[in-house]
Amino acid sequence: MHCWIAAAALVALVLAGAAHAATDIDCAPSTAPAGRVPSQRLICESALFSMGYQRIYADQQRLLKAGTITEAEVAAFRKKRDSCETAACLDAVFREWRTFAAQAGSKR
Repeated sequence: MHCWIAAAALVALVLAGAAHAATDIDCAPSTAPAGRVPSQRLICESALFSMGYQRIYADQQRLLKAGTITEAEVAAFRKKRDSCETAACLDAVFREWRTFAAQAGSKR
């Protein structure tokens, strides 16, 4: 039983590390955390924020490809994201994005 739990934890860590590479934030252990803004540290250190941001990033790429949103809108989101210094702020920005994306997606 303990081996199974350890194996599952290892797989989760490997997947989380691989998934980090799929966004604009470099969460690789070799990247100095001091070089990240607080919101990026929160995303890198929290599985919940990391998974949430991966979904947001994938949504952004899909909506950009469809022409539903612009690069300027993504840049505005990132600026707002990077201004956050607390988990509560980051959570609010993520919720705001989901609302925006839902509205943008429904305009297609």
